[in-house]
Amino acid sequence: MECSFCHVFEDLPFNCSYCKLVFCSSHRLPEKHQCSQLYRVHKPRETSYQQSTPTFSINNLNSIDSRINRILNTELRQLMLGMILVLLVGISFFLSNNYSYSAITILILGLVLMGSFLIHEMSHKFFALRNGYRAEFRVNSMGVLLTFFSIFPFVPLKIIAPGAVVISGYPSNSTLGKIALAGPISNIILGISSIFILLSFSLTPELFAIISTAAYINGILAAFNLLPFSIIDGKKVYNWNKYIWLFSFLFCISFIFVVSNII
Repeated sequence: MECSFCHVFEDLPFNCSYCKLVFCSSHRLPEKHQCSQLYRVHKPRETSYQQSTPTFSINNLNSIDSRINRILNTELRQLMLGMILVLLVGISFFLSNNYSYSAITILILGLVLMGSFLIHEMSHKFFALRNGYRAEFRVNSMGVLLTFFSIFPFVPLKIIAPGAVVISGYPSNSTLGKIALAGPISNIILGISSIFILLSFSLTPELFAIISTAAYINGILAAFNLLPFSIIDGKKVYNWNKYIWLFSFLFCISFIFVVSNII
């Protein structure tokens, strides 16, 4: 098989137990191949790097991930792919839900969703950089696939997960939780700013609909990302401080309730 880092063919490749990709003997350690899950490796000397037997489906996804990373070999290209997919999902959502919006309003709402996604991810990135960790946005094959299918109007459940900011290094639970919380906080700030505009200015019905929907979108993004499951931001916040997670999540739910009453 081909090494995912240097692309040299290896008869007996090593499988990384963290990112699940395959590597040659020279790049089998997470530190050697810049593992996307490096933050999970607390003490490299205590980790066993035994060869595992991946399933066929995982091998396929690893191969796709490797190809995507070779084609989109810069963070900007991967971020642009993610943003375009999110924009198309947003347009599809407002088209398929029979809203009485004009074409330009639907496009603006799609851009609002895309911008909210971008600010969320960049908040993770810049907070991580501020704390001295390398952080880059990376797409992943499963997320891209799910987001792509969400573009089609006949798909009822829209999933927006083309990728995420990957952190390299060994952040503590506290630092990792704060980096994770930065994304939802950015959405709440955007939502509160939208509410301020709604309450402070006299707006046309169409502009009112756009800004109120922007507030609702950011509330949903913040609440969803604070769910304490799997690799979602909420899990990292919960592992760091359960009380901060509970306060943040309840605040987001309350915000959505307030926005729903305003709309």
